Amino acid sequence: MSWFNRFAICLLLATCLLGGCRKKAVSSPKEEPTPTAAPTTTTPAPAPAARPTKDPIAEEIYAFRLQVRQEYNTRLFDQLEKRAADLRREKAKFRNGAWKLVQFYESFTCRDDEAERRWVQHDEIHQKWIATFPQSITARIAYADFLMSYAWHARGSGFAQEVTAEGGRLFSERAALAQSTLEAARQLPEKDPFWWTVTLRVARALGWSKQEFDRAVEEAKAQEPQFWSYDVSRAESLLPRWYGRPGDWEEYAEQAAARRDGLGAEVYARIVASLRGYYDNIFHETKASWPTTRDGLAQIRKRCPESLDTISETALLAVLAEDRAVAKSMFDQLGDKYLENVWRTPEYFLRCRQWAETPE
Repeated sequence: MSWFNRFAICLLLATCLLGGCRKKAVSSPKEEPTPTAAPTTTTPAPAPAARPTKDPIAEEIYAFRLQVRQEYNTRLFDQLEKRAADLRREKAKFRNGAWKLVQFYESFTCRDDEAERRWVQHDEIHQKWIATFPQSITARIAYADFLMSYAWHARGSGFAQEVTAEGGRLFSERAALAQSTLEAARQLPEKDPFWWTVTLRVARALGWSKQEFDRAVEEAKAQEPQFWSYDVSRAESLLPRWYGRPGDWEEYAEQAAARRDGLGAEVYARIVASLRGYYDNIFHETKASWPTTRDGLAQIRKRCPESLDTISETALLAVLAEDRAVAKSMFDQLGDKYLENVWRTPEYFLRCRQWAETPE
């Protein structure tokens, strides 16, 4: 997509009632992990320099989400209903393995900095959608997901002792409403795998027991065993900062990879890639297996060979694991193509590439 077309789309969305369209991201205290294997000297890296690049598949997803968001902003609920039904039936994916249905729902995400009146307007749109299509599972799932974002908006991202009484009250109230909205959706004849994604989000917010959470994951996986966002969600909930102990999420990742009807090592790699930002070096600080991660990344690259994001992620994880051979192979493919969402800074990209290209 050219810069002019993107500008035109963004301008069009800006004229709609509501802003937004931001990908949900795992909040992470580690913006730029520095592997011990990578050189930390400030010596300039050799040419070629890092060239900021956009992953064509990420651009395709961005355009898709803008289109969905425009339909939502302009209350084209009939089009949203048809689009969601088609995505459920086709189980469509983007060329990087991302489910289009997930990106559909995440198109409705509110920005963290939106004013309260905007959140109220979003609430009104979701309720209007449900009123227009009272038998729609899509509308109810979207509303429940919104309510969870609205709950966190009220609470804030701080520790429990930092949450105000009003923030805590609104968090509990909105999370409970999200849960009841999901319960109503479950009674409808249409089924949607993203229902479980939002249910797991509610489960973490309300502090479900390990047994309850695991039972929900098993039910979800029984219905859609290769919907890998379930496994990422469960693994994240097992981080020590949530409800797990050291080693818990790694054990779960091994179990997920061992499922006969699952994705094998691929889901293990997706879990590691999703959680790496919580650590300076995920392979040094946890029991995560680089050989299993490496094999899973190879599977993803074979199935999604056009994904620059996957090649870049493999390069970064290989550096963290101190696997110079794999890292060099990936950098040979990347050349000077630098993805900001993976590397954060061009300096870090260049340091890692220099390390990978330095003979042992």
